[in-house]
Amino acid sequence: MNQILCSMPVKNNTSVIRYPAQIISGTRAKWIRLRLLANILLVALFHESDPIRAIRSFKTIRDKRKKIQGLPRITRFVKRADRYFWVENIPGWPSENLDAFIKGELIRSSSDGKRKVPLHTLIFAITSRCGLQCTHCYDWDNLQAKERLETGDLMKILDELKSLGMSHIQFSGGEPLARFDDLVTLTEKARSSMDCWILTSGFGLTREKAFRLKQAGLTGAIISLDHWDETAHNNFRNNGKSYHWVYEAAKNCREEGIIVSLSLCATKEFVSEENLYQYLELAKNWGAGFVRVLEPKKTGRYRGQDIMLGTEQVDLLERFYLQTNLNKAYRRYPIVMYPGYHQRSAGCFGAGNRYMYIDSKGDIHACPFCQGAAGNVLNGSLDNAVKKLRLTGCHEYSLNLSD
Repeated sequence: MNQILCSMPVKNNTSVIRYPAQIISGTRAKWIRLRLLANILLVALFHESDPIRAIRSFKTIRDKRKKIQGLPRITRFVKRADRYFWVENIPGWPSENLDAFIKGELIRSSSDGKRKVPLHTLIFAITSRCGLQCTHCYDWDNLQAKERLETGDLMKILDELKSLGMSHIQFSGGEPLARFDDLVTLTEKARSSMDCWILTSGFGLTREKAFRLKQAGLTGAIISLDHWDETAHNNFRNNGKSYHWVYEAAKNCREEGIIVSLSLCATKEFVSEENLYQYLELAKNWGAGFVRVLEPKKTGRYRGQDIMLGTEQVDLLERFYLQTNLNKAYRRYPIVMYPGYHQRSAGCFGAGNRYMYIDSKGDIHACPFCQGAAGNVLNGSLDNAVKKLRLTGCHEYSLNLSD
């Protein structure tokens, strides 16, 4: 049934985007994977004084990826310019940013407590403004018309956070496009040491803005699309133009060479085999390199509501994730990311372990869904806040910090 669904036309009124994602699979992907592994081993040999320890660390990193993703190997890549990506939250290969990420994992795997273990990813809400009223908004309590952080504050925060060794950053909000000039400046400032992505509704992301973001150094855009059906998505976002702008944003980003990831909040009402595969087909037609499936969380506007998925729905999402990433029938389709699968199998990597979240006030949180300020970047010790996050951990999934 899955393959039949995958070949069905998507029931919407938009056309296929002119520049599809460059999905690399088959023999070519195997060759890239071998070169990527060789790169990791080479970094390990330079990093470690003992070749035996370097090889041991290399194997630890390789096995850790398998444990986290639940996949025996990387089956395909998304190509952007001269780099290759297999997940949306790790820098592409080859790049200095990826080498920095690898070094961080090497420090983590062989840490004796004397070396500072770096973080890898920062989710940074640069604005409290948003023109939508999304049903599931995690930042609902923080949204307001007046910004809490001045442009200088944003720049200072970014400088502070560079000390944590970040190699990947996601600018969020609110809606980060609402603060477009600052978004461009922050991207230009961060690009030298981090891969830069945005988390966006796509609202107002014109071709001109996509061009400016690409010139500033933007790598990818994670664009929220919560249904393949236009009316259903617009109702979820409480805006009659939301679906139109997701399509326009995806098209404009693809035409400018920015990687597109479509992000789905998989609600109880949405999760079915037909909906999942219709969504995947649409993502392929719209030129997405990735599809990110998020489970609804009881935070923000969803706080106190009966929104958690049942066991059968979680099982369906896990089968969807594994099949689309392992079955050769999907070798030309976007790579599916499903953090819920990783969290259940290996624990959460937020809470100051590998990533954390800074809100539009500068407060430091475990992640956008596990909110509870551990401090503020502008008026406290950043190191102490990270230590506090690590001690508190994720509110839902535990993690052995040696992992």
